Amino acid sequence: MSATSTPTSPAGIDPLWEKIKMSFGDPDWLLSRRKEALEVFRATHLPSRVSHLWRYTDPILFVTDEDTVAEAGPRTKDQGGLPPELQKGFDASSIAGAAYLRNGNGVNVILDPKLASAGVVMMDLREAAQILPDLVREHLGSLIGPNFGKFEAYSSAAWTAGLLIYVPRGVEIDQPIHILSGPSGTAQPFAQRLLVIVEDSAVLNLIDEYGDGEADRGGPSHVNSIVEMWAGTGARVKYVPIQNWSAGTVSHFTQRARLLADAQIETAMTSLGGRVSKVDCGAILAGRGAESNMFGLAIGGARQQFDHHTVHDHQAGNTRSDLHFKVALRGRAHSAYTGLIRIEDKAPFCEAYQENRNLLLSSGARAESIPELEILNNEVRCTHGATVGKVSPEEVFYLGTRGIDPADAVRLIVTGFVGPILAHIPDAARDRIHREVLHHLGEV
Repeated sequence: MSATSTPTSPAGIDPLWEKIKMSFGDPDWLLSRRKEALEVFRATHLPSRVSHLWRYTDPILFVTDEDTVAEAGPRTKDQGGLPPELQKGFDASSIAGAAYLRNGNGVNVILDPKLASAGVVMMDLREAAQILPDLVREHLGSLIGPNFGKFEAYSSAAWTAGLLIYVPRGVEIDQPIHILSGPSGTAQPFAQRLLVIVEDSAVLNLIDEYGDGEADRGGPSHVNSIVEMWAGTGARVKYVPIQNWSAGTVSHFTQRARLLADAQIETAMTSLGGRVSKVDCGAILAGRGAESNMFGLAIGGARQQFDHHTVHDHQAGNTRSDLHFKVALRGRAHSAYTGLIRIEDKAPFCEAYQENRNLLLSSGARAESIPELEILNNEVRCTHGATVGKVSPEEVFYLGTRGIDPADAVRLIVTGFVGPILAHIPDAARDRIHREVLHHLGEV
């Protein structure tokens, strides 16, 4: 993404638009939306550093050297081409389906035939725009469109890899579906989208994993990801986004879920990798009785920078939200967390809680915590809390009296600190992610 507003040729031709038209072969309605999004992107300035969500992270970090877009690869329908960990999980029936998004260069999908026969759909989003145009047209961009922000506008125009997951009314998927966005071996920036539609009384568990944490894969330098989720009346969704990009990656991730009456979502996010990671994750409680529970974990070292923003938007009465976000930092890592609870004026009798705890494991680490409450009626119950501190010397001393070495004592304390969050990751990925967390904490 160029920092300039409208780089065009002397003839007034936008080179990025010409590349988008040539690369995708989209239906007319989607191509029209891409063009509108590109126009919004060109007309939108970079976010100001004085705006509250950009105080701690310079938006120029997410700008690429030139306007570009990853080449759109082939759409793969067969069951091959999955990374070994996904194929192994599917063969062992620990996951119900898997998808591999190769950084804008194609999508490989595998799904339990029983789920397919029940009407569950998991396919390349570009293909779905052709085969299921009414479904995709209605939902794509409705929660996160080009007017959401400059970087979201770019993604709306230039996304290449994408996935649709559709769960029909009343269908319950017992095992998780696991998505992996893996390195392509190129430093070309790319944008991708995930569209999830869970109809009334349906159940979905979804692991959404980004990268494998390897620093020598030559993976992307800039990643822009958007996730839109729709939960119908009485639906149940468990969503587990895991960010473990390679050390040089700059990632921008935006997610929103919209919940109808009595729908529930549990979100358990983990941020481990990358050089700079900006996350905007939220739930819109649009129906009475809707409930959102968020659990978050960020582990950073060296000079990593994390900037997390969460939103619980209570648009209907008798809704409930709960959030627990934990951060552990070593080296000169920096974390900024901003959490917003918004309760609309016509949404009485809501309950909301928000907690952010930060553990600093070195003198150079920094953490900022900014809780925000926007409450427009009086019939609510909202509480929040935030802490920033170091490992307690008293706890280390106590473990030392039990014969535990001080360094091991610190590791035990930190493991206990992050453990309650890791407990919300499904069995199919928990042990591996736990090992990744221990790896990131290895220099404590």
